Amino acid sequence: MAGCGQERAAITAGGRVAGDNLTVYSSVPRPDRGLGRDMVDASKLAISQAGGRAGDFGINFVSVDEGSLGVPDPRRVPATAAELAIRDAQVIAVVGSLRSDATMTTLPLFNAAGVLLVSPGAGYPGFTKPIAPGEPEHWYPSGRPTFARVIGDDIAMARALLDAAGDGPVAIEAEAGKVAEAQAQAVRDAAANIVEDPARADAVIYLGSDVRAAAGVAEALAREAPRARLVFGDELTRAGLPGRLDPAALRRAVFVSAAPEPGSTPELRAFEQAFQAAFDRRPNPYAVLAWEGTRRVLEAIADAGDQGRLRRVVAERYLALPPPEEAFTAFRWRGGERDYLSSKNSVSP
Repeated sequence: MAGCGQERAAITAGGRVAGDNLTVYSSVPRPDRGLGRDMVDASKLAISQAGGRAGDFGINFVSVDEGSLGVPDPRRVPATAAELAIRDAQVIAVVGSLRSDATMTTLPLFNAAGVLLVSPGAGYPGFTKPIAPGEPEHWYPSGRPTFARVIGDDIAMARALLDAAGDGPVAIEAEAGKVAEAQAQAVRDAAANIVEDPARADAVIYLGSDVRAAAGVAEALAREAPRARLVFGDELTRAGLPGRLDPAALRRAVFVSAAPEPGSTPELRAFEQAFQAAFDRRPNPYAVLAWEGTRRVLEAIADAGDQGRLRRVVAERYLALPPPEEAFTAFRWRGGERDYLSSKNSVSP
């Protein structure tokens, strides 16, 4: 982690940043390696491309470690990361909280502090829609929304999963827990051909975030449902499940991702070229989501004019921006590379 201010008392109810320098935080798993490092560097790139400023304000940047991808969420780690940001009197917004289960811990903390949280990965729909009793209000103790995504939610992902599964009968395998259960319900609501027995299915959709559990189930399904396509969602794809599957499961696996296909648009190619020039490596496909979230935070600050130091106003300006395109891609993993089934599976409502 870089930066300062962690020893100060936690901010509450928004308020204003003193002075003309604002701090944007990145909160991602393992920010010093792999996907986390690429997302941190993508946020740095967005700030650098803006000249280190948003409107009349200088922009500082701090990254904190939110834990690990692909393992059951220890809530203490995301909460600690959130508290570090909330204790910085200069914080204006946070780009991060990739996992839905972690966001269930961090979102109420950031909201009580009045800090905008922009997630490149938390698809649980109850953060923004009335999925369960008391939602989405439950996540906003301040009474004001302060959360946004740069991806589609899990209802949108359910349609992409079904597209990847094909037209035949589909079975669902889901982990326990609020997030996976909501994903499973979204798939059931969108499907007309669900079967209970995986052996009778043309495709099995696995829902969850634990890569070890997913790999074990995939290995069993490769034996018990040998004709079924195995379809995995965004959290497992992002956590590196393709590298954990045995060959028999990998041959029949399709991965659905919120990250766009590399090089698929002029804007994306420009980002990839700028990232390569700045950091001397190709970005992970998910890195552009952190770049986009950070770029939009800077836009919201600039739109707020001389009120850009007011956390409440910045959150309102961000939520007033045109929503990002909700799209997912699907790919197989062949020879260590992604083999995309289509350039884009648009799932906008």
